[in-house]
Amino acid sequence: MSEPRRPGPGALSPQASPELAAELTRIAWRVDRWIDPGPGAVVAGAGVAAVLAALLMPWSGRATGWEILAGTVGLGPLPWLFTVAAVTGAVVSGVALLVRHWPLAWFAATVTGIGAVTGLWAVWARQTAVVGGDIGPGLVVTVLGVCVLFATWARIVVACGPRAPRG
Repeated sequence: MSEPRRPGPGALSPQASPELAAELTRIAWRVDRWIDPGPGAVVAGAGVAAVLAALLMPWSGRATGWEILAGTVGLGPLPWLFTVAAVTGAVVSGVALLVRHWPLAWFAATVTGIGAVTGLWAVWARQTAVVGGDIGPGLVVTVLGVCVLFATWARIVVACGPRAPRG
């Protein structure tokens, strides 16, 4: 029988080279910053599609989300602010799904959280502050889509948060 193999001086062990150990630590830190959304990626993709599709639907009367975003229809500052937050949240969510980088996922959670609050605020403002104010299906679908995006990204960020570098 032969005796067990022992690592030589060029083996991949932290004792072999401090530079190699530092490089492996940096690589591990970079890998830890990647996320795997799992089934949440499908939910986030559906949320992005719902938000973008709802921008084509009527939000109030005959005004669509794209018209509110462009400023051609004046419904006040809250629906416009929500439209900006919803579009930004959808774009950042789409990029975060493609890149799968933890800081970008955190930014998507933050933007969609702000969007969820402004969306609920916009619905409340349309129903209470405007006489005869109505909300259309597009506004409701957009608010629900942004809330789903926020819940999905919050779960992903909490589950896949980066860990401190090992050293």
